[in-house]
Amino acid sequence: MRGEEPCYAPFPALMYCFSIIDLLGSLMAGTARGGNTTDNAMRYMEKYLDIPLDKVRLLQKIYRHKLVHLSQPKFAMLYDNQILAWKHDENFPTKHLTIDLTPGDVILHMDLGKIHCDAQYIVSIVVLSKDIKDSVIRSPGGYLEDLRNDNALQSKFVSAINQIYDPVITD
Repeated sequence: MRGEEPCYAPFPALMYCFSIIDLLGSLMAGTARGGNTTDNAMRYMEKYLDIPLDKVRLLQKIYRHKLVHLSQPKFAMLYDNQILAWKHDENFPTKHLTIDLTPGDVILHMDLGKIHCDAQYIVSIVVLSKDIKDSVIRSPGGYLEDLRNDNALQSKFVSAINQIYDPVITD
């Protein structure tokens, strides 16, 4: 599981990825005001990142919510009647967004104990960042192409950009 010593800092990279996804979700929805950022990001990921809804929810539950609000994901969580850990892994990009059903233990920080897990959800930051970029520039079916061809999406984009850069309203 996650017992190995990390030699990198994945959380800032993941926070940046989710920040970009939130921005793209706001542009697509036409609103940059709070309240629906999670739903907007979810809809963007489903449509343009082509991630199945269950994997989108799991990504948000493990990473986005915890990184945005607490700065660290929970070590493990109950998911689909299993204790599921998360794992950041750049060595096997083909395992990105898969669930490895190998049971094991998650060692807590500072040797505070361990949690036995039934499986682990694997995320590759490199693959996620490439997927985000591709979701914008892909042709056909990318966000920019849709933006060029869809008047309603253009109107939503303008509304969201105006909210982001409004010099009067501060969030």
